[in-house]
Amino acid sequence: MRDWEQTEQQLSEIRERYQHVAVPEQADRYILAGMAEARRRQMRTQRLHRIGWSALTACVLMLGLVFSIRLSPAVAAYVSRVPGLKPLVELIQYDKGLQMAAQHGLTQQVGRSAVRGKVSFTVDQVLMDQKRMLIVYTIKNAEPGHVTKLEKLELYDPEGNQLKAGFSWSHKPADKEAVVSQNKLDVYWQDDVPIPDRITAKVTLSVDNQVWEPLSVDIPIDKSTYADLTEKVYPVNKTVIVDGQAITVERVTVYPTQTEVAIRFDPKNSKRIFGFDNLRLVNEEGESFAFWGNGVSSHSVDEDSVVYYLESSYFTPPEKLYVTADGIRALDKENLHVVIDAKTGRLLQAPDDRLRVEALRQNEDVVGLDLALRVEEGDLHQLHPLVRDLYDDRGNEYEHVQGTSYAYGGVQYFGELFKRKTEKGVPSTYRFTLSDYPAKLNGDFTVGIK
Repeated sequence: MRDWEQTEQQLSEIRERYQHVAVPEQADRYILAGMAEARRRQMRTQRLHRIGWSALTACVLMLGLVFSIRLSPAVAAYVSRVPGLKPLVELIQYDKGLQMAAQHGLTQQVGRSAVRGKVSFTVDQVLMDQKRMLIVYTIKNAEPGHVTKLEKLELYDPEGNQLKAGFSWSHKPADKEAVVSQNKLDVYWQDDVPIPDRITAKVTLSVDNQVWEPLSVDIPIDKSTYADLTEKVYPVNKTVIVDGQAITVERVTVYPTQTEVAIRFDPKNSKRIFGFDNLRLVNEEGESFAFWGNGVSSHSVDEDSVVYYLESSYFTPPEKLYVTADGIRALDKENLHVVIDAKTGRLLQAPDDRLRVEALRQNEDVVGLDLALRVEEGDLHQLHPLVRDLYDDRGNEYEHVQGTSYAYGGVQYFGELFKRKTEKGVPSTYRFTLSDYPAKLNGDFTVGIK
């Protein structure tokens, strides 16, 4: 029996058993409480809508993700010798651009704290330029036995105006016995945001999942550390045709902390291009500069234009430079829509037979959708969200509450939770437009930059 059929049979048996399990009377309360918890957890990765970036979808990977140590011996030795910079060794080991930025003096010592009771939040250092700021912070709870985590961050200028920026951070596994935890968060500045000489960080922490009132920490900014390090702009404007689809690399802009690659897709293309597999810059020696693996990988300017973030080669200027990728994910525009029968959960429309609906759960204004997608082995752990927005034939509006995904046995599994915001009648069908799909263009993608 094939893996897909065996997995399907196992899931059918599980569904059959659970169909006979009584639903507790408190189910509504449990679902609503779970939704509230999901909304709170989604605050951990903040993207401000007014800067026009696409919203991030929360994705819980039920996999052990291990980053290999990529910190070069020379940079590691340098950083370790500089007082106060040793914590950066672990936190920037995945990003060659940040390694070089630290070596070239872009790290500023801060050492400012906010304290409430036995809990303190300290900004240890910032590593920054005009586009990106890495904040290294320490959370200390003098009383062991509690899990203390960062939940939200807001930045303000000295006049009290909130700064427009995007944020991303991750959590190490919770350890109740750990009194001190150290981590980092990334701040991505909008192009026209003036960076002040002092920034106030309003930090929201939780202790044992109980969210506290924000703490405030003032961060002095020494812009002289990067004032002379202006960006390097390579105007490219080269168009290549891959499998009949026109793709234009408009420009590459290199900053000390990151590289931006602006790519435009021809609106007349017959396929919707979702993204690239392992997009990277390669120099004349074959050294590559790719996405650093954690945080924000890109943002959409509009439906056909995307800016991708890669490691910086600012301090190692190349003689030759190319942008390349291992593959391009794309799908015929006429096959982008998925339709599901709201009564039976049966899939009425899909791009192919690889996509399955495993479960459709409806409880008043809560809709849960479980999908399974059979993929090639090389795509198994490339978990790109399939669903961002849900619609129905009654015209109701839905809020995306939570998304989870994992991979097993050649199949990717996605769980999506939505809350209906309007009351326009009971739907007969649900539909959504695919935001990604593991279908590939035929052909190579390499463009010369310089």
